[in-house]
Amino acid sequence: MILKTTFDDIFKDKFLANFYQNISSSTILVTLVYAFLLSLFVFFIYKLTCKNIIYSKKFNISMSLMSIITAAIVLSMQANITVSLGMVGALSIVRFRTAIKEPRDLLFLFWSISNGIVIGAGIYSIALILAIILSIAMLFYELIPENKATYLLAIYFKNVKTRDIEIILKSYKVKYKLKSQNLSNKESSYIYELKVKKNKDFVNEILKIKGVNEVNLMSQDGEVTY
Repeated sequence: MILKTTFDDIFKDKFLANFYQNISSSTILVTLVYAFLLSLFVFFIYKLTCKNIIYSKKFNISMSLMSIITAAIVLSMQANITVSLGMVGALSIVRFRTAIKEPRDLLFLFWSISNGIVIGAGIYSIALILAIILSIAMLFYELIPENKATYLLAIYFKNVKTRDIEIILKSYKVKYKLKSQNLSNKESSYIYELKVKKNKDFVNEILKIKGVNEVNLMSQDGEVTY
């Protein structure tokens, strides 16, 4: 009886050969320890460079520990084809409802997951080089000087002309743009978008204008087009 080997048989053999039948305990331990060390590095880099108004330690811990979890998932996917296909199906239905508002937080989250994938695949050198280059890149971009800070100036008044306000803004070399005006018989208001440096003495000068009741200067966190 002659047995014929088809292309499908060769493909199946080659495909299944890429999956380890057994992964030693030492390999698992080394991989997870390496992922833990990289997660510590990500944790401290995020803590040192965080500029959010409120620093969330819980978010930092959860984000950095994703490296260990992802590395364990990649290891299990290499060990068994059934687990691999099951993971693909299970992870495809997972939905995270927590919104990531800061793009920088998304960068660290993706970095942590990438560390787990690379380390779980056993390519430790890529994870180490990535950590070094990414840290240097973040430091380099932090050293680039920022443009003038953008603020919102809200002025509440009665019987005040915009010319009186804008004369003061021009004298302090403040770039401004009138964004909103609300006029009424009792109290009116103007809202300006400003680009200023450190000197904010113009606020006191505007407050001295006869008819101005209140002046609020607020920092703007949204995107600004320069």
